[in-house]
Formats: sequence, C-alpha cells, structure tokens
Amino acid sequence: MTGPLQPTSTRAGVGIVVRRPDGRILVGRRVAEPGRPLAIPGGKLEGGETIEACGLRELAEETGIVADEGRVFAAALDHGWLVAGVLVEVADADPQVLEPDKFSDFAWIDPTDPPEPLFPLSAALLGHL
Repeated sequence: MTGPLQPTSTRAGVGIVVRRPDGRILVGRRVAEPGRPLAIPGGKLEGGETIEACGLRELAEETGIVADEGRVFAAALDHGWLVAGVLVEVADADPQVLEPDKFSDFAWIDPTDPPEPLFPLSAALLGHL
C-alpha cells in the first residue's frame, strides 16, 4: 500500500419493481439525474423502517399506488448506494406524478426490451427478476 486507506461510506435505499400480470413494469423519467434516465421508483429508509415498508411507502408517495405487500428479491450496489429491490405485484394501477422533483412521468415497459437505457441501479435490480 502506498498510503492510508480512505474511508468510504455506503448509503442504503430501496427500489420498487411494480409488475403487472402482463409482465410490464413501471418506470419513470428521473428528472434529477444527468440525462434524465428511466428508473423504477425508490427512496431512502427511514429510522426503524423495514425494507418492505419503505418500498410500499415510497411507492405511494411517488406514484399514488397503494399496495398491501411487497417482497425483497435482490440487492444491487453502485456508486456508494446499496439498494434492495422490492417486488410489488399489481392487477391494475394508474400511477400519478406526485413528486415532480423526482419523476416527470411514468410508463409501463417490457423489462426485457426497455425503450432506452435504464438508470444503472434499476437495470441491475431488473436483471435479478
């Protein structure tokens, strides 16, 4: 080694994969990211909150979709973020833009053939489905 190790930090978050019976998943245009990539909804854990509860809360806050349950299915690490994926199955849902500082619009896409590159953490989580 040529010098002291630099301390690093990792932040924890949750990405929510909302999937319809036809296999399509919900993505939104992430307005705060360079290039405004498509991404799954998500957010940060609050004190004492479970991963699943965080996913359901963030989903409702960002899209207005209220779900009864979700399950953790994978995790991904990128640029200092460790993000747990929560899968939420919905029969029918009509997302709304409730936090326009995060997402500008939502769409249902085929995760095997997205219309454009996805936000890296979203792509990583979808690769585990």
